Amino acid sequence: MKKSIIIALVLALYLPALAQQEEDRCISNEISIGYGFHPVSGDEFLPDGSMFRHWIDKVGAFYGTYTHFFNNVVGVGGTYCFDPRIIDYSYTGSLTNNPLVCSLNESCHSVMGHLKLNCINKRHFVLYAKFDAGICFWDYKLTEYQPELFGVDLPTQHCCFAWQIASGIEVGNERIAGFLQLGAGMEGNYSIGIRYKFKNRAQ
Repeated sequence: MKKSIIIALVLALYLPALAQQEEDRCISNEISIGYGFHPVSGDEFLPDGSMFRHWIDKVGAFYGTYTHFFNNVVGVGGTYCFDPRIIDYSYTGSLTNNPLVCSLNESCHSVMGHLKLNCINKRHFVLYAKFDAGICFWDYKLTEYQPELFGVDLPTQHCCFAWQIASGIEVGNERIAGFLQLGAGMEGNYSIGIRYKFKNRAQ
């Protein structure tokens, strides 16, 4: 339901851009770096929800993008996203007095292609929509505290589908701007960052 609402909002914002008649076709390239809060990534495993609980220390997502614009509205590019986190698993039964079972350091790496649409493109303000799709890889570093009592089996799957649906604003000038992005996916529910656009090339 949340994804459908976000997609509907993004399309509603983008449709007016399709009707705009641009006098100049401008080719440009841009890069950006950002930090996202509450990303959707990685994996969780819990053997028995009635006997075990877990605590997740999420650092957040760090990501970088490159986008090539064919005109003032439509751009395509790539995104790399890194999401580290620590998960502590504890035991809630009476078998032992030490509740901590293990700690799992997880590193999640996402590589995605994206489509970026500048719905409103002004000199000092840009409203955009962004759609990403790709693949996510993750690895683990496991620390066991009571291996004689609890055998911990790591997940066998190490990759999954990576995605991001978002809309955002950029405030600054044509070359450098800060951005705020809202959405869902590997880059987080909301994120902040800086965008740098290279010199435009008009056709």
